[in-house]
Amino acid sequence: MQLQHSIPSVLFRKIRQAGLFLALLLSFSSVLLAQQVQLSGTVTNEKNEPLPGVSVAIKGTVNGVLTNVDGKFKVTAAANATLVFSLIGYETKQVPAAGQTNLDVKLHEQLTQLSDVVVTAMGIKKENKVLGYAITQVKGESMTKARETNVMWGLQGKVAGVNITKPVTGAGGSSRVIMRGGDFGSGQPLYVIDGVPMRTENRGSIDNMYGGSDAGDGISSINPDDIETVNVLKGNTAAALYGARASNGVIVITTKKGTSRKGIGVEINSTYSIESAIDYTAKDYQYVYGIGTYGNKPTSAAEALADGRGSWGAKLDGSSVIQGDGVSRPYSARKNNVKHFYKDGSTFTNSVALTGGTETLNFRFSFADMDNKDIMPNSGLHRNNFTLNTNAKLGKNLTATINAQYIREKAKNRPQLNDYTSNAAVAAWLMPTNYDIRDWQTTRNPSGGENLWTTNNYWANPYFVAYETPSGNKDDRFIGSADLKYDITEHLYARVLTGTDFTYRNSFSVWPSGVGFYPNGSISQSTVYRGEFNGQGMVGYNRAFNKTWSLNAFVGGNTMKRKYTSVSSSGDKFIVPGFYAIGNTTTKNGGYNLSETQINSAFGSAEIGFHNYLYLSLTGRNDWFSTLDPANNNIFYPSVGASFVLSDAFTLPSWVSFAKVRGSWAQTGSDVDISAYQLNLPFGFNNSINGIPLGTIGSGTVPNAKLHPQVTTTYEGGIEARFLDGRAGIDLAVYSRQVTDAILNSPVSNTSGYTNTFRNAAAIGNTGVELLLTGTPIRKDNFQWQTSYNMGYNKSNVKALIDGKTSMVLAQNRSGLWGDGGVPSYSYAAVGQPYGILEGTTYTRDAQGRIVYDDKGLPVVGAIAKLGNGIAPLTMGLSNSFTYGSWNLDFLLDAKFGGKIFSGTTNLAWYQGLSKETLPGRDGGIIGDGVTADGKANTVKVNAQDYYQFIANNITEQFVYDASFIKLRQIVLGYSLPKRFIKNSAFQSVSLSFVARNLLTLYKKVPVVDPESAYTTGGGQGFEMLGLPAVRSFGLNLGVKF
Repeated sequence: MQLQHSIPSVLFRKIRQAGLFLALLLSFSSVLLAQQVQLSGTVTNEKNEPLPGVSVAIKGTVNGVLTNVDGKFKVTAAANATLVFSLIGYETKQVPAAGQTNLDVKLHEQLTQLSDVVVTAMGIKKENKVLGYAITQVKGESMTKARETNVMWGLQGKVAGVNITKPVTGAGGSSRVIMRGGDFGSGQPLYVIDGVPMRTENRGSIDNMYGGSDAGDGISSINPDDIETVNVLKGNTAAALYGARASNGVIVITTKKGTSRKGIGVEINSTYSIESAIDYTAKDYQYVYGIGTYGNKPTSAAEALADGRGSWGAKLDGSSVIQGDGVSRPYSARKNNVKHFYKDGSTFTNSVALTGGTETLNFRFSFADMDNKDIMPNSGLHRNNFTLNTNAKLGKNLTATINAQYIREKAKNRPQLNDYTSNAAVAAWLMPTNYDIRDWQTTRNPSGGENLWTTNNYWANPYFVAYETPSGNKDDRFIGSADLKYDITEHLYARVLTGTDFTYRNSFSVWPSGVGFYPNGSISQSTVYRGEFNGQGMVGYNRAFNKTWSLNAFVGGNTMKRKYTSVSSSGDKFIVPGFYAIGNTTTKNGGYNLSETQINSAFGSAEIGFHNYLYLSLTGRNDWFSTLDPANNNIFYPSVGASFVLSDAFTLPSWVSFAKVRGSWAQTGSDVDISAYQLNLPFGFNNSINGIPLGTIGSGTVPNAKLHPQVTTTYEGGIEARFLDGRAGIDLAVYSRQVTDAILNSPVSNTSGYTNTFRNAAAIGNTGVELLLTGTPIRKDNFQWQTSYNMGYNKSNVKALIDGKTSMVLAQNRSGLWGDGGVPSYSYAAVGQPYGILEGTTYTRDAQGRIVYDDKGLPVVGAIAKLGNGIAPLTMGLSNSFTYGSWNLDFLLDAKFGGKIFSGTTNLAWYQGLSKETLPGRDGGIIGDGVTADGKANTVKVNAQDYYQFIANNITEQFVYDASFIKLRQIVLGYSLPKRFIKNSAFQSVSLSFVARNLLTLYKKVPVVDPESAYTTGGGQGFEMLGLPAVRSFGLNLGVKF
């Protein structure tokens, strides 16, 4: 019995001893596995250049470091840890330590981001996987080599669903950026730089048919060398936290910051480019007949001046024929007047940036000088940018970021456009075929007046415009922000952000004595202040609750104040010719304007995560508008977004690197373009009787106390995936954007004593799809090919207008109101039609589509009808980047399809007999191809001048063209010095690139002009008339880092 009892006891002791040994072994193994070691290494790009600021995170923890200026890092982690390397603009890479302590990592650039980290509303960085909406990120570097004088022009063709228009208005002009279709307001997005909204309204005077100059917008003066990333928030869910001004989307710009390093880092970038006018007249004009009328040459200078607006004369024969200046010259073809007048321009940009600091205080200071000589003679733009960014850790829990930009810009003689009285383009486009524009460089005639080439005083001598009508403006602009963040606890923080953006602009313009349309001359000058202040406070909480739940939430408030003032003075009729001062005029006038508006806001956001694969985002914001009646002056904007990361929730095939589905709903509101005091009833003094001034109502607008913000409701769904270790990717979004209670300006009966009132009366819808495809087809040691394709399609539909109307005019082209030829054309909003359709007179056709002619042999003018959409519904872009050793080649194709354009220049070229389409029938008359009213073939012959001028004066349809195009938008061919050549020098990198923009138009159907020749960024899309020619540029870019 005793033995029987001892066997289990011995066995138990053995098992206990074995278990203890096993436990010790497992514990020892765990210690070995969890042994903390120091991992270090260097992170470089494909060119073996060090990458500073790379996030090196230990997977599964919140620990990590940033690489220094030399791309080096050190981090303490477990010997079996996996490090995650990420940097905005580069593919994220995971590297297992696997017992190694030295890890050298190479990151690959991405053309257009399917990025892991993006900058969202309020400047908050988030992982892409948590977002329930589409966002596109573009690196600032992509806009610094082949650069433009407006940074937004550099985004053309790079972002799906964003329609960017560059008007032909000169250097530093404005941009039109439309996301997911427009509405009845400006349609422009909100721009935010380092968390602070900017003032970006157009500062020119081209938003109407009468023309003017384009003095740029708020974004045009930003230095692209300072931009780290541009994040495009297209959906209302992404933008809801910014409130009313974000109803058309948000473009969030993050500037470059300083990093801790030894010594001072220096970065130099220099670009020189030559811009050349693209002249299609040699191809699309006729050079068979010269100046004259009905086949006859002018026989005197007076006849030449009278006929100077037409090339309806005899065949060019080389004989000596008098011209309008009294000089006889060969009656021969003189081509390329556009090219001869618009000389090659140039842009020389130099920038230098200094970076330095420690872990607790760092800075980046930059200076840029841009000097542009425009293609318009004696016109140019000079800009200086000073930027300072500082980051400081003020103790254990407080951090501060200070950003400041000072911009000084001087513009000289900006080109006048469209129907403006000093538009030099009239002569460049419309001089007779036997006139050489260079023969008119003598600006004044013997009597001292303008040396005109026609009897129309408004058709200016182009050289008189360039050299004797001085104008200019000087801007002093400051953009600044201060961002303080205090960590109350590990998870709770408070943040205060203040920012300002203000500009002082001094402008002047002179019409000198002797100018054709106003011989006595005049002068005007003004000082304008535009300012905006934003103050914002918020409290946030960010915490992961074990591995199941996470919460990222914040609440806050914002106040935005805007102020506009202008002081102007002018004078008419110079007393002493040639002395241009207001004191030297007989009639003097002055003016003063003041406008102030304010929006107060409260907002909040909560983002809930479940198991790191399911996320729900909720936001809300309430705005109170000073421009609306207090009883109806506020609106609440909610949004809901969800993201489900399939690749984290399920075990997917190994070739699927990442996959998620997303969806969102949001509402935003806006007071549109209601300016200060438009809903008030101001009074003023007007005319007087017997010296006693009369009190009057100071506005023609009926105050509408019931006016309330319009509402935009957006639904969005999408998928996002990456394959083959990130070498292929897709981002697909579909959306519906509906605007209701849109605010429109409604006319009222003049008998009321008023002219108009603002009302909530219209509705418009936009639906569409956006697609982004990215790929790396080839990635080898010395060769890599990356490609990116984006596409956006938007279908708009006007659903309701004021008082049950079926249509309303948005804009009208000026050509139909000229006394020298031209036909009317209109941009309409029509119920049941896309927004911005073009309408005009048509050819009358029979049931078989044949043109009907009257008994005089002229086409019968049809009713005003729809002629197409002035806004292209389909946009595309294709980027390719090739890297071979130290060489790189990038090119970008940009395309738009489905839009129409009314060409006022071509319309006038018909009337003047310049277009080669007016050649048939010049000798013996023309018989129009069609039928008479009774269906019989037309047999009546008509003089060619009468025939073509009748069409030019009456039939809009003839001059509406398909505005689709495909362009080779950009090429960059670069070389970087190999690291081995500079490793023992002060240089970190040296690169030289050949750059070109707008190199080639591969497809277009519009004659005479470029299909992108819009003259406005306003509502009159689809109109072109006598603007500058399109420009292509070639240049060199040098980049050096120390």
